[in-house]
Amino acid sequence: MSLDPVGTIPFEQPPETVVSGWGFVGDVLMALGQADRIVGMSRPGFWFQGFYELLPGVSMRDTTAIPNTVSKGYSLNEELLYELDPDLLATDPNRFIAWYGSDTATVESLVDDIAPFFGNESRSKRPSGWPNWPTGEDYDYYAIPEFVERYGQVFQEQKRATAMVDLYETTLDDITSRLPPLDERPTVGVLSAFTNPENSGHFGVSNPIPALDATHELKHYGDLGVVDAFAEQYGEERGHYDLTVGFEGLLAVDPDVLIFDEAVNALGGQTVYGNTKAYERTLELLRTDDIGQRLTAVQNDRLYPGGTGSQGPIINLFQTEMLAKQLYPAEFGPWRGLGETPTDEQLFDRQRVADIINGDL
Repeated sequence: MSLDPVGTIPFEQPPETVVSGWGFVGDVLMALGQADRIVGMSRPGFWFQGFYELLPGVSMRDTTAIPNTVSKGYSLNEELLYELDPDLLATDPNRFIAWYGSDTATVESLVDDIAPFFGNESRSKRPSGWPNWPTGEDYDYYAIPEFVERYGQVFQEQKRATAMVDLYETTLDDITSRLPPLDERPTVGVLSAFTNPENSGHFGVSNPIPALDATHELKHYGDLGVVDAFAEQYGEERGHYDLTVGFEGLLAVDPDVLIFDEAVNALGGQTVYGNTKAYERTLELLRTDDIGQRLTAVQNDRLYPGGTGSQGPIINLFQTEMLAKQLYPAEFGPWRGLGETPTDEQLFDRQRVADIINGDL
């Protein structure tokens, strides 16, 4: 099996135990019925579990019980990795170098002493200065279906992978074929769910348009052709927030719809965010502030929870449906709340997803 940047890795048998990075690989392995193999994860709370609750007969993972292989300061816990001794490190080794303070010698030792790496950082466009270990050369990005297929080969679950990719691609093709014309779409502002003028001095605005099509963090926004209300206001560099504004700056742009990034973490499952009540407070501030009350989105009650960027095939299906209903209710039906969509208004078959996870093909 081959995956950049590590290239071809031989697997004579499926790995029994896995350490992964964030929730993306977790969602891919859930789709393949292999989620129980995860014995450690970088910041497991980023693996949102709330959508799995909506799948019949599918069990969530208790992310609070999954050992966290990095500290709150994002340094690698090497001792824990050696203790866990997984059969596979299902993450991009360059994450360890770029974000967790490891050097190339440490990465090489982990491969020699513990397990091979098999992962690729395709969440978003990699920043300048990315280490590109082991070759030093830029390497490919992969779309969600490609990850499902490659991990399906690793775990000898090709039939599950094929079934999931077929359902996934068919669903997205159907949804994207029904988008309204560009001039009939609402303007959208994507704000941090947990940042507001009271706790941070500003709202945090995110650019929802993916820098690269293959990346998955913002895939639902890109696929649904979001019209970004702040499109002309960003600088060249993308940061934690692409823009910060106060109430006046928000009113000057006045998006038709406000989406609150990562707010699903305040609605279900388990979360790394220590103050999920900040989302409720952000909504309250917008609805009670004199300037906030003048916003079109507030007046029309178009304030919606946004999804998580750690999304594989399952989470992306739910979040694409969620956003389609929030933005284009005339075509896709209204957004009624997490877990509140009647069966006849759902845009994909929950039972079929559950059957694939459980191996009922």
